[in-house]
Amino acid sequence: MSDTAVNCVDQLRRYAQTISDARTPAQQEEDVVNKLNDILFEDAQPSTSYEQIPVFHFSRPQKGSIKAKLRQLARLQHLSICSHNILGQLQLDDVWFCLLRHATKAANSPDDSRLHYDDFCQAATECTDALKLSAVRPYFTASVFLQMSKDLQGTISIPCFHHYIVRKNAMLQTMIHMGCFDTGGDGGVTDTELQAYIAALVPELPGLQGIDRSMAVDTYAQIAARKFLFFLGKKGKVKIRDIVMSSMWYELMELRVEADPEQPQEGWFSKGNSERLRNIFFHLDQDMNGHLSKHEFCKNTVGSFSPIFLDRVYEEHLVSHKTCRAKGYPDQMDFGAFLDFMLAWDNRSSLAGIQYLFPVLDLKGRGYLSQADVYTFFRQIYKMWVDCGLYPELNIEDVKDEVFDMAQPEDPLHITTQDLQVTARTHRISMPTSSYCKRYK
Repeated sequence: MSDTAVNCVDQLRRYAQTISDARTPAQQEEDVVNKLNDILFEDAQPSTSYEQIPVFHFSRPQKGSIKAKLRQLARLQHLSICSHNILGQLQLDDVWFCLLRHATKAANSPDDSRLHYDDFCQAATECTDALKLSAVRPYFTASVFLQMSKDLQGTISIPCFHHYIVRKNAMLQTMIHMGCFDTGGDGGVTDTELQAYIAALVPELPGLQGIDRSMAVDTYAQIAARKFLFFLGKKGKVKIRDIVMSSMWYELMELRVEADPEQPQEGWFSKGNSERLRNIFFHLDQDMNGHLSKHEFCKNTVGSFSPIFLDRVYEEHLVSHKTCRAKGYPDQMDFGAFLDFMLAWDNRSSLAGIQYLFPVLDLKGRGYLSQADVYTFFRQIYKMWVDCGLYPELNIEDVKDEVFDMAQPEDPLHITTQDLQVTARTHRISMPTSSYCKRYK
């Protein structure tokens, strides 16, 4: 029994003892019931303590208002203060030589300078006091020392520790610089804000030297930003911390090294790939309106994708596409949507690729692929093959069964997104259901 119930019973018991014996049992029972109702009514009244609850949420100020501008100025001032904790190259060199002065060479690795914890603390004192490098204090903590890999003598590698400082310092610098483009002040950037940051970053990347002569920097920024939004974005924004911590960011930072003409750089962020994507889009865009209609896509990729697959792509991802609808092209693919499609197709086994392609293949939107769905998609691919004189002896039912064998679903009749994530074979399953390019083997 709860404390409230016990208190109520005690009050009723005390009240019953005060009732006059002259009243009949029925009247006494009625008095007790009335008293109970009074007690319950008092308990139902809101407590005055509710009036003292503090406000936990403040609505975001309207864009362009004085409050919003003041908030943005305060954030920029805060970022400016944080930038004082960024170490320059000369300061990083000072830290390196300071660590070497306190090094203890381990017997099993004479070529690798190492540090005991006592030496670690002495180096921290010298850096912060003698060298006046207060910004390194967060790196010289016991928790950081414990995170580093240690040998049997409990020492850490100086090159590894210094590399850790360099990486963390670069991450802090990037987060501060990117935070200047975060107009919302919530630690995330929109597609437009991320494009503006990358466009400002392009001149600092020697690997993209001369890209302004082959294509607009804004176009490259859109291509680069789209990958971050596709894999890391949520509701049109991506967290700055997620960007800096991702492998994609380090792939982009590899462009800080000047490209070798004999060995051109590869990858999504490379100059060559950006030019390739732009040229493909321009080739497909016959009327040069900056959008791809379904007719243009089908006409210029004849034999590459089945008609039903492209119909489903346009139906699932373009009819409700906000950007296309806002520009007056609700059923056409703009450059951003085209980049999403290319990213999904080139990364079919990734979680983002599965989330993009699975609704396309799920004809009835039931959250799973049935045998009828696979049969419907492959039937058109099979017809395209037969028209070209390929695999006339192939049995569609055999291919359908093999697709389910590759997926290894928990339910033998249904393939879910979880099944595809576990097997990581989406690239092999999506081919026979949508694309003619890879022949059946």
